[in-house]
Formats: sequence, structure tokens, C-alpha cells
Amino acid sequence: MSDPLQLIASEVVTNALIHAGSDVDVRLRAFDDHVRLEVRDSRSNPPVPSPLALSEEDNAEAEHGRGLLIVDALGGEWNSFPNGRGKNVVVNMPL
Repeated sequence: MSDPLQLIASEVVTNALIHAGSDVDVRLRAFDDHVRLEVRDSRSNPPVPSPLALSEEDNAEAEHGRGLLIVDALGGEWNSFPNGRGKNVVVNMPL
């Protein structure tokens, strides 16, 4: 589980750094049946997955726009909510 979780954490933290341009807080919590990753930043706008381009060639050369698609593909159930000073993005990974 550590490789997918590391990739998901990298994607969500990178999104926060690029799009919020703020400090980022990361919390990882283990439960009996899942692991929860919480990433907090200071921008209140919710994350929106980027649509893929219509052509395969454009998708292959794109430098951005796959982060949340990767989270979805690796089985992470994610959501975001405002926290008063920005937002939290929460990803739950089943064990």
C-alpha cells in the first residue's frame, strides 16, 4: 500500500502547492480498515479534475492535469471541504 499512498500524497500536495500557493499541512491517520490522508491549504476553491484532451497525443505530452485522475485510478476515495481558512482535501485508501 505504501507506493500508491506515496504517489497519491505527492499528487495532492503538489496540487495544493501549485494551485493554492500557500503553506500546506499534511496529516496521515491509520484506521482499522483504511488510511486517511488530509492535505490543508489556504485556498478555499475546491479541486476540480482536469478534463483530458481529445487527442491521445495531446494527453501524452501534457505536463499537468492528471493528479486527481491518478488518485481515482489508485482507488483513493477523495473529497474536499472548506475549513475556515482554506480547504482540506481528504483521501481515504482502503487497507
